[in-house]
Amino acid sequence: MPPDPASGIRLTTHASIRLQQHGSPSWFLALLMQHGKSMHDGHGAVLKTVNKDTRRRLQGVLSRTQYAQAERFFDVYAVVVGEEVVVTAAHRTRRRCIH
Repeated sequence: MPPDPASGIRLTTHASIRLQQHGSPSWFLALLMQHGKSMHDGHGAVLKTVNKDTRRRLQGVLSRTQYAQAERFFDVYAVVVGEEVVVTAAHRTRRRCIH
C-alpha cells in the first residue's frame, strides 16, 4: 500500500477507489485523519468521523473559505486499521448507534 502522494496517507486499493467514486478529496482525508473523532468499531478497526467537537476544531484551524469547502464532506467517514492504513471510506447515510 503506497502512501497517497497528495497527503502521505496509506490507502488500500479499495479505499482509493471508494474515495474517487465519492469524490472525496485527499486534503479532506488528511484533515479527517488528523482531527477526526476516533471510535473503535469492535472488530479491530477504528472509525474516523466528524462530530461537533471536530467541527469546532476545524473552524479554528481553517479559514472560512476552507471550512465551507470542507463542510461538503462532513458526512464522510474512514475505516482505519493497523499503522494508519485506510481500508475504506464512505458517506454516512444514517446515524451510527453508539453503545
